Amino acid sequence: MKMIKKLVIVAVTTIPMYGCVAGQSVAISYDPESLAVAPADSTPIMVTVIDKRPFVVSGSKPPYFIGKYRAGFGNPWDVTTEERTPLADLMAADISEDLEALGFSIAGGGRTLRIAIKDWNFDGWQNGHLWYDIAIGLSDADGNELYSGSVEDDVGITGTLSGIKGGVERDIPIIYRNAIRKIIRDNSELISALSR
Repeated sequence: MKMIKKLVIVAVTTIPMYGCVAGQSVAISYDPESLAVAPADSTPIMVTVIDKRPFVVSGSKPPYFIGKYRAGFGNPWDVTTEERTPLADLMAADISEDLEALGFSIAGGGRTLRIAIKDWNFDGWQNGHLWYDIAIGLSDADGNELYSGSVEDDVGITGTLSGIKGGVERDIPIIYRNAIRKIIRDNSELISALSR
């Protein structure tokens, strides 16, 4: 009987600390600031984003999966983008907007900017971390490689008094915006290649 009482006390005191984590989503977006850096005669750019995360390619996770919370006893719960929009679609739209804000033209038939999401995931219990690895390639209309690079990071997320959920909702939108900036406007080598 004492053991049952102890388990009930642990459950009651643990659950509020982590909150309800089932069926969660996180809103991520990017609103670029205008900053004209593109030459007036710059070649139009077509943007493609492919999700190459192994768990998405295999079908074990959907393309809108972005990580997982762990509930009071460590059991995982998937977290998705808001409205279950595929992560690749969100990135394609935000990267295109960033290029346009920098003065580049987004259209087909010119250069192709290829983005491959090799990894994007987070794991959080009381605290957690998010990691990503994104490959970037730029080619001309004939398929010649003009730029090749990548951005990656592993960022710690500190939970709030209610657990990891508050920390994720606070930090992941910032991490996402910083990632988009690293891919385009903070990437001087890519900007140089796009401007030639």
